[in-house]
Amino acid sequence: MSELYQLVNSQKGKATAIVGMTKNVGKTVTLNSLVKEYEMSGTALGLVSAGYDGERFDRLTLKEKPRIYAPRGAIVATAQACFNAAEADLELIEVSSFSTPLGPVCLARVKKAGLVELAGPGSVSGLKDLIEKMISFGAGHVLVDGAINRIASASPQVTDASILASGASLGPTMDDVIKKTVFRRALLITPLLNDQAMYKAAREGLEKGNAVLLHREGSGFHADPVTGMIPLLAGAQLIGMCNEETSALVFGGALVDNILQDVMDLYENPPLIIVNDATRLFISPEIYYRFLGKGGEIAVLEQFNLLAVTLNPTDPCGRGYDPQMFLNRMEEAVKPCPVFDLVYQEQTVL
Repeated sequence: MSELYQLVNSQKGKATAIVGMTKNVGKTVTLNSLVKEYEMSGTALGLVSAGYDGERFDRLTLKEKPRIYAPRGAIVATAQACFNAAEADLELIEVSSFSTPLGPVCLARVKKAGLVELAGPGSVSGLKDLIEKMISFGAGHVLVDGAINRIASASPQVTDASILASGASLGPTMDDVIKKTVFRRALLITPLLNDQAMYKAAREGLEKGNAVLLHREGSGFHADPVTGMIPLLAGAQLIGMCNEETSALVFGGALVDNILQDVMDLYENPPLIIVNDATRLFISPEIYYRFLGKGGEIAVLEQFNLLAVTLNPTDPCGRGYDPQMFLNRMEEAVKPCPVFDLVYQEQTVL
C-alpha cells in the first residue's frame, strides 16, 4: 500500500476530500489511486463530488481525461443523467432530495466495477447529508472529489481530512506554481483559536448573527452580533461598529480582500480576525501578507486537516517539469507537509 493511502487510512475518519487547485493537476489520478487501494484492502467506498466531475474530455483542451473508477460494492452518489450514463453497473438505492442541473442526486451500489461520472451538490449541508447516507448504506470511507472553486467539499464540517492536488497547469513557471501552492497551504493551515473564552463568545455570537464584534469583559468577552444582513454586508457593518476596545472580529461567511483592507485602514494594530474554517478565506496573497505585516492574525473555529499535497509535473497544453526536481522543490517549500507524485513514484518503484 502506498504512503498516501496509509496516511489517509490512519486518520480513522469518515471522509476525505481531494481538492484540485485548478484543472489538470492530477486530482482524478489521486482519487483513482486511493480508490484502487481501498478496493484492494476490502473496504467499501463511498464516492461523491462537490459539483460535476468525471467528464470524458476536458472542456478547455478537448483532451481525454482520466475517469473515475468505481469498484464493486462502492456506494456512489451522482446525478440522474450520470447514473444513466455510467459504464459501471449501478443498482439504485435511493433518490435523494438534492437536485443538480443534471437531475436529482441518486445513491447507488456498484454491482459491477466500471467508470462513472460524479455530479453532486456543492453545499456543505448537501455533501454532509450524502456522506452520512453512504456510511449508513455500508461505506467504510467516503472520498469526495472537489476543487478550489468548490472548496466546501473540504470544510471540516464535511470531511475529516483533505489532500491538495497541484501541478504544472497552475502557473506559467515552476516558481509560480510553488508560490501559489505555498500560499494556499498557508491559508488552509490557519491556526485554531486557542482562547476558550473568546471561542465560546464567538460561537454564541454566530448563533445570533452573520458576524460578531468581540469586546473583553472581565475574564470573558462580550459579543455584539450583526443580524439581518447577508454575510458580506454584515462584515462591512461590523467594521463600522469597531473601536479601539475591539478584541476580535468574527465572520460567519467569507473573508474577502475588501474586508481585510478596511480593517487595515481602520487600525494601526488590527484586532484578531476569526472565521469558521479555512475554506471561508477568499483573500489574495498581496492583501494577506500585508495584513500579517501589520501584525494582524487570523484564526479559525474549526481546524482544517491538510494531509498531503499531490503533484502533476505535466500540463496538457505542453508545459512540464522534471518530476524529481519538481517533487524536491515542492517538498522543501511546504515541509513538513508530505508531497507525492503518485505516477512518477510508482514508476521509480517499478
